Amino acid sequence: MQHCQQFKIKSLKTSKKLLATTLSSILLAGSFNTVAQQVEEKNEATEVIMVTAQKRQQNIMKVPVVVDTVSADTLKKTNSILLSEVDKFIPGFDFSDTNMTQAGITMRGISSPNISVGGDPSSATFFDGVYMPKAAQNVLFSDIARIEVLKGPQGTLFGRNAAMGVVNIMPNAPENDDLGFVKAVVGSDNLRRYEMMGNVALTDDFFIRVNAMSNKQDGLAENIYDAPWNAGTKTWDPGAKNHTAARIAAKWVISNETNLQFSYDYDDLEQAPPIEIGVSQWAYGGGKDVFSDKMENDVRNGIETRDMYGYTAKLNHEFNDQLSMAYTASFRDWQTVNREDEDGTKEITRYFDTSNNEDSNIFYQELQLNYVGDKFNMVGGFSYSKEKVKQTSELNLTADSAARFITGSVNDVIKGSIAEQIASMIQVDAFGGDADAAAENAFGPGATFNGVVNDFYTSSGFPIDHMWDANAWAGALNALGFGDAIMGAIGMGGMPLTGDIVNATGDVTYDIVAQQMGIAEIFGPSHSGEFWEESINNTGHFTNWGVYLDGDWELNDHWSILAGLRYSKDNKDFSWFIPQTSFAELRPGVGNILFPMTTDADGNSAPILASKSWDKITGRLVAQYQVNNDHMLFASFSTGYKAGGFDSLVVSTAQTPFKPEDTTNIELGYKGVAFDSLRTTASIYHLQLDNRQRSIDSKAPDSPTAVPTIINGDTTIDGLELGLEWAATDTLNLGLVTEFRNTDAQWQEFYNAEGTFVPSEESKSKVSNNFTLRADWMPDFGVGTTTLHVDYVYVENTNADQVGLEEYKKAISAYFTDTQDLNARISWENSDDDLEIALWTKNLLDKRYVKGLGGLTASILGTPVASINRGREFGVDLTYRF
Repeated sequence: MQHCQQFKIKSLKTSKKLLATTLSSILLAGSFNTVAQQVEEKNEATEVIMVTAQKRQQNIMKVPVVVDTVSADTLKKTNSILLSEVDKFIPGFDFSDTNMTQAGITMRGISSPNISVGGDPSSATFFDGVYMPKAAQNVLFSDIARIEVLKGPQGTLFGRNAAMGVVNIMPNAPENDDLGFVKAVVGSDNLRRYEMMGNVALTDDFFIRVNAMSNKQDGLAENIYDAPWNAGTKTWDPGAKNHTAARIAAKWVISNETNLQFSYDYDDLEQAPPIEIGVSQWAYGGGKDVFSDKMENDVRNGIETRDMYGYTAKLNHEFNDQLSMAYTASFRDWQTVNREDEDGTKEITRYFDTSNNEDSNIFYQELQLNYVGDKFNMVGGFSYSKEKVKQTSELNLTADSAARFITGSVNDVIKGSIAEQIASMIQVDAFGGDADAAAENAFGPGATFNGVVNDFYTSSGFPIDHMWDANAWAGALNALGFGDAIMGAIGMGGMPLTGDIVNATGDVTYDIVAQQMGIAEIFGPSHSGEFWEESINNTGHFTNWGVYLDGDWELNDHWSILAGLRYSKDNKDFSWFIPQTSFAELRPGVGNILFPMTTDADGNSAPILASKSWDKITGRLVAQYQVNNDHMLFASFSTGYKAGGFDSLVVSTAQTPFKPEDTTNIELGYKGVAFDSLRTTASIYHLQLDNRQRSIDSKAPDSPTAVPTIINGDTTIDGLELGLEWAATDTLNLGLVTEFRNTDAQWQEFYNAEGTFVPSEESKSKVSNNFTLRADWMPDFGVGTTTLHVDYVYVENTNADQVGLEEYKKAISAYFTDTQDLNARISWENSDDDLEIALWTKNLLDKRYVKGLGGLTASILGTPVASINRGREFGVDLTYRF
């Protein structure tokens, strides 16, 4: 693999030119000669937003880093309860929750592997100041104050796995007041969402806040097939939701200088597994309409669950006007099950499901010191986390589909046997091993050895599609000369072996062949409907600790310098254990067909152990120029780090673990308010990401099926991000966010999901048209307050830029459709601000998209699957505040 170790100077020069053009136009529009105003207006475009992006509370327009926020007001106006519903408001940020328990952040085009517990995300998620592992990060937004998204390396202040950025979710804290609300949202597909919050001040210095949310919705299509093994159990239509979350927090103001907060949160998810719509000829309707309102799915006990709870304690103390401390300690525990269909059909001979089951916990603590002076501010601290993970990855087949896999192996064995017999017959050794020369001598000019083998192979009835096809099985055995011996063995000598006899004798012919060939995996149809399970069992013990120091110096009224360093160290102990297939209990002697068992040096079943440590010093250097109170420029250089790791599905990474991801980012930015009404944030960046980890479905030559596999590559990204908010009038606010991004990546060689070898090559992708438009209008009708929110999202599709794009994906046109979403909500609040009613719609244009396409069985079983979005939604919500 080639490594891209140098910055692309040409790209950087282009980026600088682009920044100069962008900033000059913004500065002219801003008219720096206007008198600076205190930003106290109530409209959204100029209100002061306080963030904690630098581990201290600051005005977002004064923070010299790229940080975007989604406020509680935006969450309300858009009825958003998940990160995937607000990513449209943040340029360069995407959150995919096709799998709720294996969700993934994409920051500036960089996503993270989402199945291996031995690895980590490239972007870190924090909830209430506490790090959240990837299985825990997708939480409901109940009583949230704001969401902050920091882009680019944030290793100095946030440490582990912040190589590409940070998502910081901030819930509301208890306060000295008595207040609350209840809210109900109902809508299409039987949406039922209920939320409540109550805050009470028990005394002048002790407050409690409680919130809860329940979110349920029917599926986006109907599964019309009732699999026999699901009789008496609950089954889910694709896309059905059932998610409940609750939190209680108590805050004790011990003194004017000290306060202590304790919180407990609970999350219960029990809903449909990830959407898997079949697009093969064996799927419902022949797989021709991926957006049909019906589908046929036979997954056994398909479900996605998460049972999670967490405790957090936060102690804050001010020693004096300049020095303060904050200590946070948290414990979080979760169990997940994600059993999903992989074939998208009801065909029992193509049945394949996977289940990713996790039982993990993490302890996290951080001690932070803050110093605030007239010209110098500093924050420093220490963080430590200890994570215990336990994951079981199941691959489940019916005996019918296992027999299909085994049929392929039997075909190969028989073809090899035919080749050996022909090689002996035509005396290949006599021609010095030149098989083609021997074939020409025996069969005439133009004959080739492989051609002769294939002729004999096909004329003998091979390859057979499925060994339980009685006619094909009988024909093949007769062609190989086994028929007479089998008929003699069952007392019917002299009669030909036919499909009827195979059916009449059940497993007998299969057992005879299995014994004669020494292949226990050949078994008969009496096992139909039984299950063949193989599993990979992983355990891990991970520790991370880091120390950091970051300060900013105000050199004069205009210039400030920020600098920081962090040392991080990660240690990972990991294991793999692959036992014998469960089918061995029914048919002793069978071996695994998907994953080889793990064994010790003596060949006994045993786990494989690995241990590895990584450490890194990361830092940042920022120059900030405050033109005046309304306009600020900054330039930054920062580095980030994500620890290496292990692939939970690839045992060989015990010897060759992932390398750490290293990021280096150069960024130039502007933040300002022009004409007292137009707030602008703009930045351009040049980012180098080395040893990027990417998850693909890969079918290696010695593997019967594709499995999720992680490959490495180096990536260079040049981009521009722009956000505008304009208070056009006292009642109308308009917003725009957009991004432009060029990505060059060099990937190591790999096999794609079809088993096609993809050599190491450079890939290029370009994002130039993504944008979100939003409008908030508050017309005065003289009675109460009316608010209309509208947003339109356009996302350019870049799937065609994938390296090693499989042929079956190219045939699904909807996989390459650009995203165009229009959403709206109109609400009315009474004059007392205690009653609100709203009408809303999502995906008003009823656009449908294929959000994901692939599957582990696309190659071996010819059964790719797709995940799709929900169509047009509409509904009403009602809120009462007290």
